[in-house]
Amino acid sequence: MPQVTSQKPLTLSERDLRALRALSLRGYRFLTCRHLSLLYFPSEDACHERMSELYRAGLVTRLFIPTTDEEKREVVYTLARPGARELARLTRISPLGLASPKKPSFLFLEHGLRVADFMCSLEAALKGSGGRLVCWRSERELKSPRGRVMRVPHPFEPGEQIPVIPDGLFSLGINSRVEHFFLEADRGTMPLAAMKKKMLGYIQLYGKGLHHIYFGIPHFRVLLVTSTPYRRERLREALRGIGYCPNMFWFAIWWDISPQKTLGKIWLKCRDQAGHSLLE
Repeated sequence: MPQVTSQKPLTLSERDLRALRALSLRGYRFLTCRHLSLLYFPSEDACHERMSELYRAGLVTRLFIPTTDEEKREVVYTLARPGARELARLTRISPLGLASPKKPSFLFLEHGLRVADFMCSLEAALKGSGGRLVCWRSERELKSPRGRVMRVPHPFEPGEQIPVIPDGLFSLGINSRVEHFFLEADRGTMPLAAMKKKMLGYIQLYGKGLHHIYFGIPHFRVLLVTSTPYRRERLREALRGIGYCPNMFWFAIWWDISPQKTLGKIWLKCRDQAGHSLLE
């Protein structure tokens, strides 16, 4: 009869727990080693080695984005159910909702990675900047307990409601003040008319004072990150057509989102050509 050898149980470090929290409690859900190395690991190689151990232990699941070049295929990690149970046990919370119940669609995964691109770059950029991340709430956390989407009245179409579904909400501590930002991660696939309606929703949110009620914040800006300079200009043109709230929306493009640039003067408002920094 063949001898069965038992694998030595994996001891989780504090860094492991931070990584598992990022895949669950912090709401990122899907992260690559490119993201995780910005937050917790000294290098992508060190991240690959440790996350592979967590994968073999059954604590995380691997996903892959389809690509024609297999050598450039990135591994995407998400929390597995055994990982959710272990994280819940160590942090003394309920495991319900920590792990994704099913495999995500390609579009959902791609969008989640875009949000991670921004937030991980932001967190890395804040180190030593003088600013600090006060809080971050994911899209999932922003929905009501019953999963209902918040809606505001359309300003020009009586009886029509506009859904307001931010991709995230975060607050930055800047000197003695706190600034609040909604994030919109645009992949460039949504029609401009739909994007214009999305912007109208935020304008109504502010005009009706509903940001106080639903999100508990006194004021906000909307960061809209999009695919190309051309798309950014079309979105700014659409906002100018609405005719008000020129300072509420700040626009950037994805290739400027990095630890080196995210806090820099890459952000354009509706009407001006000078870039602005998030720490202004």
